[in-house]
Amino acid sequence: MPALPSLDVGKLPLVLAGPMVRRVDEAGVTVFLALKAARKVTLEVFTGSSGPLPEAVAHGTAVTTRIGEHLHVVAVTARPASAGALRPGTVHRYTVRFSADTAAPDTPVPTGAPGLFDDGIVHAKGDQARARLLYGGGAPDRPSFVTPPDHPSKLRLFHASCRKPHGPGLDALAVLDQVLAADIGRPAHRPQQLFLTGDQIYADDVAEVMLHMCTQYGRVLLGRDETFPTLPREHRLLLMKPGKRQQLTVEDFHLTSDVGHSHLLTLGEFYVMYLLCWSDTLWPEGFDLRLLFPQFYEDDYRTIGSPDPDQADKLRFAYSFRRKSLGVYREFLDRCGHIKNFRETVPDVRRALANTATYMMFDDHEITDDWYIASSWVDDVCSTDHGRRFLANGLAAYAVFQHWGNAPAAFGPGPEGEAGRDLLTALARPDHTAPGPAAVIARRTGVPTGTASGRMVREDGSLPWHYSADWPAHQLVAVDTRTQRVFRGGPKDSPALFWSDASYRAMLESAPDRGTEKVTVLLSPCPVLGHPQIEEIAQPAIRKYMETGYLWQDCEAWCHDEDAFQKFLARLFGQAAPGPDGVRRRRVISLGGDVHYGFAVRMRYGATNPYKAPAGKVRGVLAQLTASALKNESGGTKTLQTLGYALTAPWATHLGWNVPPGGRIAVDVEGLPGDPPQRTLLTRSPGIVKPPRGRRVLSPAPDWECLYEYVEHDDPMAAPRPNATIPVAFPPDDPRQAVADYAAASGNHFAYLVKGTGRAIVGHNNIGEVTFTWGAGDDKSVRQTLWWRFDGQRTAAPLTRFVLPLPLGPDAGTLAPDAHAPGAHGAAPGLDGAARGAAPSTGPEGLPANEGTQA
Repeated sequence: MPALPSLDVGKLPLVLAGPMVRRVDEAGVTVFLALKAARKVTLEVFTGSSGPLPEAVAHGTAVTTRIGEHLHVVAVTARPASAGALRPGTVHRYTVRFSADTAAPDTPVPTGAPGLFDDGIVHAKGDQARARLLYGGGAPDRPSFVTPPDHPSKLRLFHASCRKPHGPGLDALAVLDQVLAADIGRPAHRPQQLFLTGDQIYADDVAEVMLHMCTQYGRVLLGRDETFPTLPREHRLLLMKPGKRQQLTVEDFHLTSDVGHSHLLTLGEFYVMYLLCWSDTLWPEGFDLRLLFPQFYEDDYRTIGSPDPDQADKLRFAYSFRRKSLGVYREFLDRCGHIKNFRETVPDVRRALANTATYMMFDDHEITDDWYIASSWVDDVCSTDHGRRFLANGLAAYAVFQHWGNAPAAFGPGPEGEAGRDLLTALARPDHTAPGPAAVIARRTGVPTGTASGRMVREDGSLPWHYSADWPAHQLVAVDTRTQRVFRGGPKDSPALFWSDASYRAMLESAPDRGTEKVTVLLSPCPVLGHPQIEEIAQPAIRKYMETGYLWQDCEAWCHDEDAFQKFLARLFGQAAPGPDGVRRRRVISLGGDVHYGFAVRMRYGATNPYKAPAGKVRGVLAQLTASALKNESGGTKTLQTLGYALTAPWATHLGWNVPPGGRIAVDVEGLPGDPPQRTLLTRSPGIVKPPRGRRVLSPAPDWECLYEYVEHDDPMAAPRPNATIPVAFPPDDPRQAVADYAAASGNHFAYLVKGTGRAIVGHNNIGEVTFTWGAGDDKSVRQTLWWRFDGQRTAAPLTRFVLPLPLGPDAGTLAPDAHAPGAHGAAPGLDGAARGAAPSTGPEGLPANEGTQA
């Protein structure tokens, strides 16, 4: 029976994953690496993209942390030699040197020590290491990155989420490598940053062969077996096998993923999954994973009769009487095929991550589907020692492989780094499952013991998972929408993604607004603004009529707790400093993923008395840019791509009132011609009314209003990018294939240009590119271009482009749709009208004066 090749550590190169460029700001440059042995590591950064290396402008040295017998990690930060040394918008090369002498950790590694391109470091052969980390065609001769520019109009950012190795389609993260290959010789065009907004790994939905590699290789790298002593012994022996874990995860761990047959559970499994996703080093070279079928499905293998995987199509009729086993086999082969596609582009992803500063945030699949979705979920999973141990494993792996690079100061010297240092020390112990280190890991990762009064109960001193960063033209505010949740309703009700004033102070107010001339990028894995048909209609209906609907449909969108959502908007926009006219104004770009389709929505916000925030006039605009999934498309997402916003109005208005405690407000909305006004009685705050399009609120004037506009694409061919064309191959020796290719191309052409599929929503695997037009005043806009592939194509292109103007508008008057929006005349009355119930004065196209032309 074929077996997975054993992991021979002696034959592995020193570097198992990396180098990955992580946080880059004026305080330094951080690069992450995972190694098979302990080393002292020196990072040096040099200005310029070519020529002999000048004097380093930043340098740093660190010693790796042992997290396994053969697994050592480091996030080494190079500090600038002087203020301003890391100039904005400039290409910087970097070098990494390694020394086995880990004494004197602050002493740099000697200049002649082995580097990335020496034999046995990144690859057995140094020339192969260069191919894995560098580009041709005038590219820098060392790994490189571009510091963020000094003006928003020069920004070029990429973002994406949801990368499942056995997900259908090709990995869209490899598109970044395609972009770099085209533009790396033109510094002004290079992407400066990549934001990965969640589900960088899938811990719950894992293919059998992937779990098999994670288990076997994790045991080797850690140098020991891992167990959950509190599990029943027979479950530890029988139900930990790949493909057999569903009963274990549901009955013993109380997890709710319905695809947990091969769920990651041990710390070593989590570690190896990250290594397999970030690097090609551990992948078994030349081994056909399909041959492992009898390892997991021995009975089905015998039933089918030792099939040849390359002849699987011919088994359909010959084995029709063994239909069930054949179905299991064909599904297994499909998963292996998707993994093969993933494996082929992992080197491309590794090279892109070595040449682009990258920032990350977790979503649920880093741990498990439905992670902290409801208070009942928290109480169930945290009711056992092994449940809490599992959560700590997932969070500890996230801390090492993702968060350390986001916030290196949280693991560094001084009080700020105490929690991170403590966690790394506990992970370095010979047995992290021993009571002492296990308690430290649980505390420092913030694993709760349950809930009380709607809040998760945990020890003080956990790592904060949110972070922020500031650059010359923009700032990043990455919020933790998982571990700071508050459950204000029943045990299965949707959570407030965060609620307490302490959370707002830590996550939003700690990163002060930099004014309307600077871009604020909010990183929220769950999109702040979602698809209205799904979040406002489908999900609430399923939750209402299905006992487990809140799990099946992931009913945890921002809008599902209206109080929390309105408070979030008020605090997000209301923290801006007042302008000369006393109005607080803010522009925010929200990047998210999670939903497995890409789209764009704009919300304009106006208030005179925002909800649960200081009173006063507020004007804001939020551009929600969603790119998802990198590798997890499905028939459902492709159907949504075809439908777009077919059942959704192009814009909608939500009006809000602060209802006094114990009081009520009667809101009158204009009726149809000849009909009396429609009255809505608001008895609790926030009071929300969503007037039908084309009708006005007659009285009273709202305290705040939100105008949502669902954006469809602007012609992506108006600004072609390199590699924008999709070649169609016509093999001269295979006329049938030529005809099939032509038919596929013509079908794609018809679907895209005639039917308009992909013009509003992209359900194929995609990655988002973000750029800005940044003129004076309100002459500002953000553009999201989604790169994706048609079915049957291997080359991605920038096929869908959304342009979202970012006007803030005057200090008073109604928020109204842009002039080009259909039905823009159906605006609501102004927030600051002199007479309540009076229609606002209008300008061209029936829009309020001084408002409709702002965009």
